[in-house]
Amino acid sequence: MCNFSLAQISSPQASPRSKIFQKVGLVDISIDYSRPSKKERKIFGNIVPFNEVWRTGANQATAISFSEDVKVNSKLLKAGEYFLYSIPDSEKNGLSLIFYEKNKNWGALKEIDENKVLLNVFSSFITLPFTIETFTISINNISNNGATLDFAWDDQFISYNLDVMTTEKMKKQIDNVMSNNPTKNDLSSAAVFYLEENINIKQAMKWINLAYPDNKEHRYWQYRYKSLIYEKAGKMKKAIQYAKLGLDDAIKTGGPDGVNTLNRLNDRLLSAK
Repeated sequence: MCNFSLAQISSPQASPRSKIFQKVGLVDISIDYSRPSKKERKIFGNIVPFNEVWRTGANQATAISFSEDVKVNSKLLKAGEYFLYSIPDSEKNGLSLIFYEKNKNWGALKEIDENKVLLNVFSSFITLPFTIETFTISINNISNNGATLDFAWDDQFISYNLDVMTTEKMKKQIDNVMSNNPTKNDLSSAAVFYLEENINIKQAMKWINLAYPDNKEHRYWQYRYKSLIYEKAGKMKKAIQYAKLGLDDAIKTGGPDGVNTLNRLNDRLLSAK
């Protein structure tokens, strides 16, 4: 008696699937897409025809999600999950990016149903001095308040501005916490955020002094925050004082990274004195 088994061959995909997760400010962004390759072909105007709907990738339609409201090229987009279609425009020389109601549609669309369009934004093509073999979506230039949503393939690059509106959200959050017995960490976090976003340095000084008062000893990174805030306020004598205290603590208790960081801060402050 013979036993036969059927072997299954697992072949590599022509357009492999890729998933991206990125935190920008307070917003979680996820992208799920497939990545076709150029393979010596001309892409826009050929493999991806001009003035026709493209699934912005291959295979299943590209999906993107935002955990909170954002702005794309200054236009508001509500939190949610969307299909990401696009239309290359030959006359405007750019790409219309369409955030589309997510449904059971698997891949390409023949035409756009305007009732399902949540947002439509446009950016121009930028011609690169080199070619990108495999279609790439990426989130770059990340800051507290935003990033860029970028697309690259062949010799073309397209970028859209993302505004995650962190400052407005953080100010509301900070106002709420400060009216309800803030902890030392709350005070420090609020002060550092105001420093980084250059909002109200006098208020940042008040909070950092409540968090780390002069009549107590603190850790080197806490002195560093105080020093940076006082430097921003133009109070260089105090900034140097806190930087030196921070360096002393880093030498006693910190590793080489802490010592190097405080050394650089001290050198910079003393050279600017």
